[in-house]
Amino acid sequence: MYKKIIPAVMVIFGFWILLQIYLNIKIFHNPMNYFVPITLFFLCVQGLLKHKR
Repeated sequence: MYKKIIPAVMVIFGFWILLQIYLNIKIFHNPMNYFVPITLFFLCVQGLLKHKR
């Protein structure tokens, strides 16, 4: 399950960043841009912990 979710979220996040650059939105002032990488980090950690079991 994590093998499909994490890359999909990363691609969507990449497009989100590109859209913000294209629309001249300040990337570092948007809290959504910090929330997504933190969520991805915890999904990766959870996937690794399940993989070890």
